[in-house]
Amino acid sequence: MRIELEDTEKKDAGASEDNLMEPAAREATAFKDLSGKKKAEYIWDYYKWWIIGGIAAIVLLVTFIRDYRENSKPVYLYAELLNTYLGYDRSASIYDDFVKEAGIDLTKENLTIGTETTLSDENFDSTMIAYQQRLIANYAAQTIDVVIGPKAILEGPANCDCYADLGEILPQDLIDELKDRDYEFYYFDPSKDQIEDYDETVPPYFAGIYLDNCSYLNNIGEHGAYPVAESEDERVIFTIAANSLRTDHAVEFLRFLIHNH
Repeated sequence: MRIELEDTEKKDAGASEDNLMEPAAREATAFKDLSGKKKAEYIWDYYKWWIIGGIAAIVLLVTFIRDYRENSKPVYLYAELLNTYLGYDRSASIYDDFVKEAGIDLTKENLTIGTETTLSDENFDSTMIAYQQRLIANYAAQTIDVVIGPKAILEGPANCDCYADLGEILPQDLIDELKDRDYEFYYFDPSKDQIEDYDETVPPYFAGIYLDNCSYLNNIGEHGAYPVAESEDERVIFTIAANSLRTDHAVEFLRFLIHNH
């Protein structure tokens, strides 16, 4: 009886192993016989989350590599046009025009001409404060080169007391040309920001150029870059950051603006 029982148990064990292997074997055989489309559907049904995850990982890796390469390129110029219409007027092409004029190779250098920052000397909402803090940070980090905007903004929320003395930067031929073209010079008065009883007084200095006569900005896009100034505070001024690392390119940008009619 014992022997017969053992034989029976062996047969049952063998049958169980066969039963366990049969579904896998049948599944492999069935998959082998499927058409290409059915195989793709089968793989997608069973492995779609792995596939999606793999694709996402590849996209993130490619994006990281692209951004790293892009950000590692040297900066040719970083200019901010404050309170301009150009942030909303997609027909304007100041970026493309300057790239062409200066012959910038964008595969080797970065160019930023910001046109979306809007500041106010009356309303201080969270968006404006964020723009203001970003501008201050860019001044402090020596990443910004040129700032253009209405006088009230440059003397108000955009004022970081960081404007270069253009008399020390601009070549004499350009200064003479600006005078010949009837451009007016803007003199910034640092004493406005000084606290009372401050011993050292800094006199006003040549810090900017009024762009009333700039045909390029007046005619770009559908409505021009800025509205026609109806008061002294609305007049638009070109400035260069005092700690700019690319003053030669900032001067080149000024020439571009006044030469393109």
